[in-house]
Amino acid sequence: MSDVIVVGGGPSGLAAAHRLTRGGLSVRVLEASGRTGGKMSTTRQSGFVIDDGAFFIPSTYRTLRALAAEIGMADDLVPGRFVLSTVRDGVVHDLDGEHMVRSIVGTGLLSSRAKAELAKLAPELVRSRLATYDRMPKAGRYDTQSLNDWARAHLSAELQEYLTDTTMRGIFATSGDSASRVDFLAIITLFAGANLLGFRNGMASFPERLSQGFECVVHADVHEVEEGPDGVTVSWTDADGRDHIDSAAACVVATPGEMTAKIVIAMNDWRRDYLTRVRNGHVIVANIALGARPARETTYIQVPRSSHPFLTGILFDHHKAPDRAPADKGLLTVALLDSWSEDHRDDHDDDISATVLAAVDDVIPGLVAQTEFTRVTRWRQEFNTVGCYRDLGRFRESCQSDTRVQLAGDSQCMQNIEYATMTGLRAADRLLATGLFGGRRSG
Repeated sequence: MSDVIVVGGGPSGLAAAHRLTRGGLSVRVLEASGRTGGKMSTTRQSGFVIDDGAFFIPSTYRTLRALAAEIGMADDLVPGRFVLSTVRDGVVHDLDGEHMVRSIVGTGLLSSRAKAELAKLAPELVRSRLATYDRMPKAGRYDTQSLNDWARAHLSAELQEYLTDTTMRGIFATSGDSASRVDFLAIITLFAGANLLGFRNGMASFPERLSQGFECVVHADVHEVEEGPDGVTVSWTDADGRDHIDSAAACVVATPGEMTAKIVIAMNDWRRDYLTRVRNGHVIVANIALGARPARETTYIQVPRSSHPFLTGILFDHHKAPDRAPADKGLLTVALLDSWSEDHRDDHDDDISATVLAAVDDVIPGLVAQTEFTRVTRWRQEFNTVGCYRDLGRFRESCQSDTRVQLAGDSQCMQNIEYATMTGLRAADRLLATGLFGGRRSG
């Protein structure tokens, strides 16, 4: 019998399992899919190293970077070129991501009037200091309306189109109509002054290394997590359809909010309702392997709504990290709007590929002229609805009294790998501090 069962083998669950293992505990991870790592997934094909999910790692992801160093992967995080671009009226405008303010002042993307209006965003820069993991509940006071509703009341149509909404589309593949104003504050915090990093051998190399040292069971469909006076029981079904009931002293549940609300038996109605308010949406990403490397120096092109209705961003992977594509060849990752992905999630991959290639060619003619092959990946992505940040502090406080069952995952904060990692580590630390395991503590 394991000391702790971790439900969910994404970045949050793996971080928790790692911390608990270092604390001297035996851990078993139960993961519903066929592999661990969640959105940190990598495929190799014809000499291309293709990240299927998470695109890049800002240098501000300090917790993830520290964990990578702890497992001997500090040198595997390599810097890439950070040129952030935006399309307007068929022209691609480049911004130096490491000197963003200076680039914005000199860019032709915005009119002189819009540049002068940027001063209106100065208060948001100050407020963004609250949009860190620890202080996010304080940022909840600004979680009263969607980003676009706020922008329409305070900014010109030009800044709404080419700054706030385009940033939300480009970074999170969702619209400012549904995203909270706090999401934009958090983006400022996470990307201002950041460099972009990538794992040398692909995103999946990190969870693969992190998974060493404890047992991981994939294709494990968990039905119930029930806490008793002497331990926790976890009911699940394996890949062959066999039912299991495992016992442990404690459990970390690091699953999407709606799943957590479903499987954790002892949960009050308010917490259950909070978790189900976190929207579990669909995201489709297409990878395009090119027979010739494009001449563009950009790393990531954001696509505003006026340039295309559902194409949100184009990542030039060969600029992200070395050896992502064979010499003189190129690799693109194309992000599609979540609402479009929801409507087309059951379409055949060939149909999606054809639609994406046509869309890219419409936005940047000739970019995909020498396509060698395409890949289509689907995943589930959580999005906070307006009001979630406002109630985040209450939710976290309600978790402080938990003992044997600790919650982690994207629903605990903003949805990104850094904060997911932090929720896993903190859930593990709370367990280690309960006294359930004697003197064993994390190292």
